[in-house]
Amino acid sequence: MPDPTPNPNDSRGATDRARLGTTMAGASARHSVETLIGRAAVERGMATRDQVLAAFEVLKAFPKEERAANFVKVFVKRGVLTVEQIEQLRGWVSEEESPSSKSASGMAAPAVSSAKMIPGYEIIKKLGAGAMGTVVLAKQLSLDRLVAIKMLPKKFASDAQYIDRFYKEGRAAARLNDPNIVGAYDVGQAPGGEYFFVMEFIDGDTVFDRIQAKRRIPEREAIHIARQAASALKHAHAKGFIHRDVKPKNLMINKGGVVKLADLGLARAGGDTEAANEEKGKIFGTPYYISPEQIRAKDVTPATDIYGLGATLYHMVTGRVPFDGTAPKEVMQKHLRDALVPPDQIATDLSGGISMIIEMMMAKDPRERYHSADDLIEDLDHVAEGESPVHARPKFDPPAAGGLDGLGGPANGQVAIASVQRAPSPWSTTMGMIILALLGVSVAANLVMVMLMMRR
Repeated sequence: MPDPTPNPNDSRGATDRARLGTTMAGASARHSVETLIGRAAVERGMATRDQVLAAFEVLKAFPKEERAANFVKVFVKRGVLTVEQIEQLRGWVSEEESPSSKSASGMAAPAVSSAKMIPGYEIIKKLGAGAMGTVVLAKQLSLDRLVAIKMLPKKFASDAQYIDRFYKEGRAAARLNDPNIVGAYDVGQAPGGEYFFVMEFIDGDTVFDRIQAKRRIPEREAIHIARQAASALKHAHAKGFIHRDVKPKNLMINKGGVVKLADLGLARAGGDTEAANEEKGKIFGTPYYISPEQIRAKDVTPATDIYGLGATLYHMVTGRVPFDGTAPKEVMQKHLRDALVPPDQIATDLSGGISMIIEMMMAKDPRERYHSADDLIEDLDHVAEGESPVHARPKFDPPAAGGLDGLGGPANGQVAIASVQRAPSPWSTTMGMIILALLGVSVAANLVMVMLMMRR
């Protein structure tokens, strides 16, 4: 589902965020499960703030005693959440609101009690929670260093599919040793039965946080971030892995300005045919940054990650996502069919070079994108130096009759130029020449007659 990123250009953004915060805070005090579900959906990236607020506005039309009964109907009908997602969120909310998750003061506990059972680690505090678990800050006692530990929710501890995905994330991260990728240290099962994944702790923020704070990230800074992310992808692709979920929240930045690609939960080895068969027909990714081939559930390649990074870079420099909509399905349809508005048409202070780079990264046909992260890095370096990119070129609108694998435009990426043949002149035919000759004789005769009459 979409990243919970409101449109910063919308003047209602700040007001809506304040309204949502007030609504959620009040609901929490009243233990309104429905409102807590709405908040959890936004926090976990399943829906945007605007979508949740709009759905609650519809619910207000019902009498108070009927709102809870109509909650699922409204959210599903408006395309905000599915029934399955609501039930999943309901389980998370119930777990977080259960007596065992409360401290003596009645406030929510850090949700780290289970993590205390992991030998060799001292839990410090909760850092956050996502669809695949809670993340806590801990100290690794043997090496006296801070680490982040992701804990798989108890509800998934008996689900073989979730456990397998959890271990795959750990194994994928362990195979990737790059300064721009979050390091993996350990993965396993604690004595109490909880599954855990120990990773590098990043003391800093995310690209998502910076977009929220700044609205737009300056071009030079955005290029610096994108270049490091591209370097991480270069390493991952060389190892045979496709990330499949590159987005602002998965690009972390430490205090030293080093970008770290995070969350390999959807990463898959390019040659993993077994996983490809299991996932056939399923859509993986985040709608605001997902590639057309992911939406079509086709084979993914390194070009898939380049598209995701392109959508992220677009969001950084323009302050808005490439394609927006009221529901995930609408957003994904736009990725498939709508033409991308060039970034420099939205933010006119952008260079033509960065706009060309992003447009090439987000070409709907994977064959028209950068052939490798190496090529992308080369172009980013050129633009950072005030030069023109060497791989990206200005785009021209192809004829409407083109065919880009059903997406519009010629399949080979070339602009089709129709040769226009003029119809032959009627005077170039034999009959036309005879008529012209007779006209000439008639005109000459008339001139002779006029001259004779003038002499008289």
